[in-house]
Amino acid sequence: MEQSFPGILILVFPVFFVSIFVGVIFLISQFGWARLASSYRNDSPFEGKRIGIITARINRVNYKNCLSLKCNEEGLYMRPILFFRLFHPPVLIPWKDIVDVKEKKILFFTTKKLTVGEPSVASIEISRFTYSQLEPYYLNASANQKSRYN
Repeated sequence: MEQSFPGILILVFPVFFVSIFVGVIFLISQFGWARLASSYRNDSPFEGKRIGIITARINRVNYKNCLSLKCNEEGLYMRPILFFRLFHPPVLIPWKDIVDVKEKKILFFTTKKLTVGEPSVASIEISRFTYSQLEPYYLNASANQKSRYN
């Protein structure tokens, strides 16, 4: 039995679309997430304060409203929402590894740029509001770190 062109297209298009989607997710992970995951991958369950679904820029890749963010005394936990988890394992960044926090202004918006690792493994830009929810944990961890060396 001979299939018509539209019939074949109906079968081929979903495979093509999924292949393109998987390829794009892989490329995005390589530019933004891979270095972070190679140093800070965390597959264990994480208990902490849920900040919510956020927008962040990681190593020049924008993750717009697709990162779940949590934190506790140990560090900062990020995991993409279900749709984008392929090639993006969850990460737990210890507070001591956030070596610098700078304010960055772009037109009318102000963000916070976190430098992770020494030498730098990643830069993470988040909104000032998101940072304000993390700041008490970060400052507490920084104070504890300094008191250990004094």
